[in-house]
Amino acid sequence: MFEGTPNAPKGVFDRVCEASGGSNNGQTRPDVTLYVVDAPSSALERILFLEADRMSGLAFGQESLDNQRDVVKEEILVNVRNDPYGLFEYGELPQALFTKWENAHDGYGDFHDLDAATLADVEGFFSAFYRPDNAVLAVAGDVGADEVFSLAERRFGAIPRGAPYARPDLHEPPREAPVLLVQEAPLARTPAVAMGWRMPERTHADAAGLLVLGELLHNGRASRLYRGLVEGREIATDLSGGFNPFQGGVWYDGTTLFLSRIGYRREVSAEAVLAAFDEEVARIARDGVGEAELARVKTKVLADTWAGLEPRLGLAIELAQAAAIAGAPEALLDLPRLVEAVSPGDLSRAAAWLAPERRAAIVKVPPKGEA
Repeated sequence: MFEGTPNAPKGVFDRVCEASGGSNNGQTRPDVTLYVVDAPSSALERILFLEADRMSGLAFGQESLDNQRDVVKEEILVNVRNDPYGLFEYGELPQALFTKWENAHDGYGDFHDLDAATLADVEGFFSAFYRPDNAVLAVAGDVGADEVFSLAERRFGAIPRGAPYARPDLHEPPREAPVLLVQEAPLARTPAVAMGWRMPERTHADAAGLLVLGELLHNGRASRLYRGLVEGREIATDLSGGFNPFQGGVWYDGTTLFLSRIGYRREVSAEAVLAAFDEEVARIARDGVGEAELARVKTKVLADTWAGLEPRLGLAIELAQAAAIAGAPEALLDLPRLVEAVSPGDLSRAAAWLAPERRAAIVKVPPKGEA
């Protein structure tokens, strides 16, 4: 998508965008691929022309494929293989947690698959999925709705629909048995564990509670895990995670994962870390959460939500995901209402989803003999 088209050869998209005072990028998340442009409203028509042009057809060629294959490989080298733990919570944990390929596979891909990709593969994928009836266009900024709808119809209206295809069923029930894998991480100097649980569909009554639970457990020095494992038991050194961490919020299709990644001290066992985590979760399930603590956590979730919508690009991305996954852009306004409604009882019920017997965990340990 960044290698040009028959009408706008390689470099034209970037030059037009940058000459207009803008920037562009793209990213793939578990359930959507996003292409974004941040530019002055005066550039709207030319940007929509370029976007429609590259949806109509690309300048497929072996050189372009080789270039982008190398770009992805470089990203893997920098972001995955250069990480002491191999970014295992992103690439490896879903494979241990899920059964269906669509949920389990590594989104980066490995070098073998990248090298095996052919031009026919790329053209077939583009033809199947890069088409207006499988896309959402979201524009946010100093523009009028009538103007945008008119320009969108003019630029995208003539692009033909694609052939029907069967969408995969992404739902998976909770695990019935735990998984625990222990692996050596050659670049690591201290151990770490990543835990994951399969989550219910986004419209489930517990989804908002699980989102708030992720904040309660992981975010900041006041979080339950920081107070309990870092400051309290003094066994953990760092932690991160939460509900639907790779997509954000409640935008996902089928299922997602609840993640907890904990770095811990060398003299501590992985079993001790898992047991300490389970104690913190069991306390929430048994005793609930006080109103003051719950109010603080919900305020943080809502503050982060509104802050993410303040930039026009952030608003456009969230609108696009709401329309693509929930079927309506106004679904964006559901989350604050759902978060506000979360009760202490909802958090206790959400904590039950993190049962040890439903967990997949991967432990990364330093090479033996490393100090």
